[in-house]
Amino acid sequence: MNVAVKDHHHDTHAIPPKFIQEQYWHYNKVKISDLENDESVVNWDKGLSEEQAKVIKPVSKISKIAIENACIAFRNAALGTEGDESLLETEIEDVTVYEHTDFPGLQIAPGILPPETQVLWISQIMHKYMANPKHKINLQADFDIEYPISEAENPEGTEAETASLFSYDPQSIHSTPKDPKTQKSLNMAQMLSRKLRWLTLGEQYHWPTRSYPKNGPTTFPSDLGTLVSGLFPHIRPESGVCLLYGQKDYMPVHRDVSELCERGLASFSFGCDGIFVIARGEEELAEGEDPKKRTVAIRVRSGDCVHMDGEIRWAWHAMPRTIPNSCPQWLAEWPAVKGDAAKRVTEKERKAYQRWKGFMGTKRLNVSVRQVWD
Repeated sequence: MNVAVKDHHHDTHAIPPKFIQEQYWHYNKVKISDLENDESVVNWDKGLSEEQAKVIKPVSKISKIAIENACIAFRNAALGTEGDESLLETEIEDVTVYEHTDFPGLQIAPGILPPETQVLWISQIMHKYMANPKHKINLQADFDIEYPISEAENPEGTEAETASLFSYDPQSIHSTPKDPKTQKSLNMAQMLSRKLRWLTLGEQYHWPTRSYPKNGPTTFPSDLGTLVSGLFPHIRPESGVCLLYGQKDYMPVHRDVSELCERGLASFSFGCDGIFVIARGEEELAEGEDPKKRTVAIRVRSGDCVHMDGEIRWAWHAMPRTIPNSCPQWLAEWPAVKGDAAKRVTEKERKAYQRWKGFMGTKRLNVSVRQVWD
């Protein structure tokens, strides 16, 4: 999948072209009913239209053996069951990878992650790694958060066992404002359901400067890295930007240009569907030029992966819309779970998580995994 690119020098504070901004606002404001009938949106549930099939072509396959091996290795690493060769509950099939001929390097692997792998992935991120204060979340800038296990108790970082933030009662208060004059304390329901926006795994992306400090406090979780590398061997997972969307949330137009290497980026979707929009080119449209010739909108679903490589790796893109009521039923009740994810929790934790039942039913989690350094 890797497309060679000689070099990149992009201004991390650049302003996106007007045409991609306009497409972003179009999909942000359009009625859901109109969106469902928009034939220009790539929707895997409907299948490719005749026009879409002319430009979105199958370019490779990821074999069922590779997918199953990667998912089993991840499961065993996450649960500490190395050597367990038992098969997954879901019957795995080969996954066709598609590429848009007008956007070289823009590849989509629909449904690459089976349900039990998705649930366990979410559980590892939201329970284990989010409970480690070294993996920064957006709320740490304004609040002092009482973690179930402190940094002093968890000096090794990513691999140490931690208690989940979801072990707290939703109405209990464990976050106090750094400036009480401008902020109020948040109970856990307000914090996790309404205010939580992002989490950074591994190399910590510094949002104010849009850069990665060298030799950060954490490494990318080895269990998640096992899965990513198993599916995309050319990526060395070093950082994961996890974005959590509510049903009215969105991500404005931006570029991922802070990494100091030319490797591809793999972006995984979980929970509710989202509309992903990406553009090509830096210059504004010529007079009369159709903006849809320079942009493409894709409806991404739970378990899909968008892979960006080559020049498209640095393209302007956005997530203007989360689709309400589109989370798969088998995921909607998380953190109340069954199967592999249930094996990682104690009976006490299981009962605690029942108080949060239905959390993922209104959420979308996007995890973009990238290599940072050459």
